[in-house]
Amino acid sequence: MFVNAGWQTRGATADELRQLAALESLEPIKPGVPGKAPFWNQQAKQFIWAPAFDLGALNGALWYSFTVTSDSGQVRSFKTNRPWAPLAPIWAEVPAGFATLTVEAHNRIGERIGSAGTRHFYRSAVFAGPYGKPALSYDLSARTALARVMSEPFVQHWLTTGRPAEDYRLYRYASKLISAVITACSLYASQVAHPGDAPEALEIGRRAADFLLSISCRAGTPLEFFPPTYHGAQPGERENDQWTLLISPAEAGQGYLNLFDATGDRKYFDAARRIAGTYRKTQLRSGTWALKVDNRTGKPIAENELIPSVVISFLDRLTTQYGLAENRTGLNRAVRWMMRNPVRTFDWSAQFDDARLRKPYQNLSKHEACEFAAFLFTRTDRDAAEVALAEELLKFAEDQFVMWERPSSFNIPGKELQPQHWFTPCCMEQYAMFEPISGSSAFMIITYVRAFQATGKPLYLAKAESLANALTEAQQVHNGRFPTRMVRQDRIYWVNSTVNTIRSLRLLADALEASPRGAAASR
Repeated sequence: MFVNAGWQTRGATADELRQLAALESLEPIKPGVPGKAPFWNQQAKQFIWAPAFDLGALNGALWYSFTVTSDSGQVRSFKTNRPWAPLAPIWAEVPAGFATLTVEAHNRIGERIGSAGTRHFYRSAVFAGPYGKPALSYDLSARTALARVMSEPFVQHWLTTGRPAEDYRLYRYASKLISAVITACSLYASQVAHPGDAPEALEIGRRAADFLLSISCRAGTPLEFFPPTYHGAQPGERENDQWTLLISPAEAGQGYLNLFDATGDRKYFDAARRIAGTYRKTQLRSGTWALKVDNRTGKPIAENELIPSVVISFLDRLTTQYGLAENRTGLNRAVRWMMRNPVRTFDWSAQFDDARLRKPYQNLSKHEACEFAAFLFTRTDRDAAEVALAEELLKFAEDQFVMWERPSSFNIPGKELQPQHWFTPCCMEQYAMFEPISGSSAFMIITYVRAFQATGKPLYLAKAESLANALTEAQQVHNGRFPTRMVRQDRIYWVNSTVNTIRSLRLLADALEASPRGAAASR
């Protein structure tokens, strides 16, 4: 072990936190070993932790020379007897930026007998913060963004029509976007509104929820009571009103529960409970569900399986918060499936309703890994092994998707998305859309806070605050909104991303209030 664990459990200075982050980055994350552990990072865009690559052995080779040449011209080398060895021996000396690894095979007398392979990658900067300062307090930032959401014309439209605004085309992702509005209304009524404003906010939430209920699958159909993933979508390889992504009902179910908590109206609690019942009926013997199915038949449209992190969180909430014990068996089966599959294989394939389905490892994301890690961190019966596992998943998410410092260049299409326009630190979404997204920063903040609460390690809180500081800076530039993409000029606005970001800053504010020492350690 490289890590001095003592630094992680007491108050630490900023310099100690930086040293700890640098030391941690030398430990490979789930390194592949031929025939034993899969190489999950073949399509990776960046690395903070020392990587190991799937490079094959050559006949007659006794040892291998590893050479990393940075685009800046720096060269670092080491020797080993394994062509798939991690880059840990030289990783601390590789500067941030693009670099090329070359692995050469040598025989017993030292002669070069061939190349084991090359790999071009981006060596991302290790955490050297804390970064920035909040443009306004995290609590006020969340409240400001929430008030801005409630003032949006496409949100106010529910009050006058009871239907989604046609000019906000993202409502075609019905469960995700409408449930985000429901949650925003519930939060606003309980956290922000003046006493006279709460009824209007809750009425908007009710009308949005009632519309979603009205377009849900009818009783007796294969996906009875499931709300739709798509509504009014243009049919194509990604979207079709006849398809359901099986994350979507759980997302809607969480929105219904939030509205029930705010209003006490059991109609929304019962709606969430019926969704859970259909999950129980459709759960596969393996413990998971098909990822995408045809509404009319309940049959999968592809062989991809659901990584059920979101469903686990939903069923866990029903079980722990509301005491619905009928969900416990399905919940436990889903957790066991997670342990046997992505936790072991690290195939954290992205599961977005606006993306096409891909083969294993082609398009990883951190969403499901963070969601499952947060679940493990907050389990009342968690043990030390589960906490360690959750920390490993959090490291994977940071390693692959967090940009602590702005690159000088990066291969991303679009002038407005070039790194000089980013608010950093930031977090990228998925390999296939490697762009800085505010909702992705929110996933990391939530998981860092849960990690801090479970372990007491101040480094997690420092990282959460650093990402949050950049969010508040972006918010100031965007007139109270959290932009979907963490850039100066953003032409799209996914309200679900903003609502998730609001939730993350509220959680961070509460954690800091509960732990003054942790707050001081992160400054």
